[in-house]
Order: sequence, then structure tokens, then C-alpha cells
Amino acid sequence: MFLDDRKKRILQAIIEDYVRFAEPIASKIIVERYELDLSSATIRNEMAALEELGLIEKTHTSSGRVPSDLGYRYYVDSIMNYNDNVDEAFENSVEEIRNKAHPIDSVSKILSYLTHYTAISADEDNIYLYGRNNVFDYPEFRDIEKLKRFMYLLEEEDLIKEILDSYLDNGVTIKIGDENLFDEVKDYSIITFGYQDQGKIAVIGPKRMDYSKVMSYINYLLELEEREKKN
Repeated sequence: MFLDDRKKRILQAIIEDYVRFAEPIASKIIVERYELDLSSATIRNEMAALEELGLIEKTHTSSGRVPSDLGYRYYVDSIMNYNDNVDEAFENSVEEIRNKAHPIDSVSKILSYLTHYTAISADEDNIYLYGRNNVFDYPEFRDIEKLKRFMYLLEEEDLIKEILDSYLDNGVTIKIGDENLFDEVKDYSIITFGYQDQGKIAVIGPKRMDYSKVMSYINYLLELEEREKKN
């Protein structure tokens, strides 16, 4: 799918605003919060085009728009800025656990703490799970049935392993909403990656996950691992 620069900038504003505030966004808000040098009428027209393309959608409770799964996918693949600079707290935490014999569980703990999402790591014998209660802080999970399904998932180690096994062993995989194969995680986004040949780590959060932040941490870890292999 091709989007011109104006549509990309508006879609980026919608997604990054929704990631931050979890509120449907209208054209007036985009004009007020973002320096796009576009009128409210122009933004409305472009939002209508984005909606027709399936990249944003209406909600039942607001006149504003929210990103669709397809919109998030386009953002991740074609718009998102990968921040090469990670915060000092992350660098220091990683440095502390680098020389541990089996750091995969510590890495997942750090990722959960700093992203405020749920992180799971799995090796041949164990599953490590951190941040299971972080989901309570996100308004989209005030739906009790959705919350129950998630808490059930975290209790089922065999299901967790099956879900992680469905992703690639190497590289980074980002699955958004319905892209996930398992019904239990279709309300979430999951980013998985292999770590130091020890197993896989998954970061699980709402579909309005701060993808750029999570990927900056993961890229740092993978680049550090690559440098260590060369030394």
C-alpha cells in the first residue's frame, strides 16, 4: 500500500497520539497538538481517505478515530522511527546482567519493568514471566472478559510455549492483533526475538503499544549480542 507523505504524517500523528493518550482522535486535536501546517478541513478529508483504506476506524463511543490493526502494521513497517538511543537505566541494567550464566530471565524482567508491558521468556526447561499485572494499567483491558482471557493465558505454560514456538527462532517478529494465530492473544501485540541462543523473549502489550520504544530496547540487545560475538 502506498501513502503520500501527508497521509503518512497524519497517520503517524493519530497512532502516536493514541499510544500516548488512549483516546480517539479528531482532526481538531491533530491541528492543536501537531505542527503539520494543515487545516482541520484538509485533515478531515485525509482521515476519511485513511478510513476508506482501512487504516483507521470509528469507535462506538466517540466521533474520533482510532488506528486499526492494518494501520498499526503500516506504521510499524513504513513509518515508525527506530530510536537508536536507549535510556541510561536500560544500559546500566543490561550491563549488570551481561556476565550472568543465564541472563534471559533477567532481560525479560528489565524489559517488563522499563516498558511497563508483560514480558515472557522461555528456554528448554523454564518459562519466566514478569509484569503480569501491568495490563491493569491500560484502559482497553477494563473489559472483564478480555482481562480474564489474558490472566488465563498467563497461567497456562503449555499454551505460552505453543504460542512462542509459533514465532521465528531468529530475528524479531511483530504480530499485531488478528495477525496472532491464537485467539487468546488476538487483542494484543506481541514482539518476540531470540536471545543469545538461550531461548525466546516476548513482550506482550496492547495493540497501541509504544512499538518504537520496545524496538529500541530490543535492537540495543541484539546489536550488543552481535558485537560480543565478533570480539
